Amino acid sequence: MSEKLKVGVLISGRGSNLQALMTACAAPDFPAEVVLVLSNRADAGGLEYAAAAGIATKVINHKDFDNREAFDDAMHNVLTKSQVEFICLAGFMRL
Repeated sequence: MSEKLKVGVLISGRGSNLQALMTACAAPDFPAEVVLVLSNRADAGGLEYAAAAGIATKVINHKDFDNREAFDDAMHNVLTKSQVEFICLAGFMRL
């Protein structure tokens, strides 16, 4: 089997969509794996699910940036460093 597609999941909330993605990725024949869960909110419940599953997590608070471009650049840098190949928006509220 070829290497799995590395997925970054962006969340803002409790993580119900994230849980469904993690369940799908747990199947041995599923072609993708979640390698990073990124949130703009430190209190997003989905971060706990990811950490419990051994998936890397990162919080980037959008309020820490002067503008949208700086926030987007920070997210891009984290996703790139994690070698994410595919981004899934799972309830991410900062579009």
